[in-house]
Amino acid sequence: MSSTKPETARVDPAATRRRLASFIGSEGYKPDLLSRIARLSTELNETVQAGRYWLLSDATGPDVDAAVEAFAASCDRTPRLMVSELPRFARDWDVGSYAEPARARIEKYRLADDLARRRPRKEPERKSMTVIAILGLAALLAFAALLVLLRR
Repeated sequence: MSSTKPETARVDPAATRRRLASFIGSEGYKPDLLSRIARLSTELNETVQAGRYWLLSDATGPDVDAAVEAFAASCDRTPRLMVSELPRFARDWDVGSYAEPARARIEKYRLADDLARRRPRKEPERKSMTVIAILGLAALLAFAALLVLLRR
């Protein structure tokens, strides 16, 4: 992950937050990244946004609890709505992979079931794709052989 440019962080924390947030989807679960984005959100006086990122991070403390509570209140404490507002990343449905403080917040707000719904419905079938690839290759070889025979 790229580090934050110090000169940008001082001048434009919103741009820094946008840049860091762009890494979330590609990086997978990174509690430290979520905490950094939350801290930038508090600098921008966006407590609800800070709570959105802190909910899944490993951060603790009264400021974190207040921000997460503000985020929950903004979603009417509705688990499905809260989960829909959380950042997305690879394997975000696996509650066991979260840091302990995040798991405690997930339990407190009863988000586990709605996070589990993010799991892909089923893994793509690789056998059928292999069969299709082999059949396609065989058809291509037969077509090439037919062209060679017709050319004579």
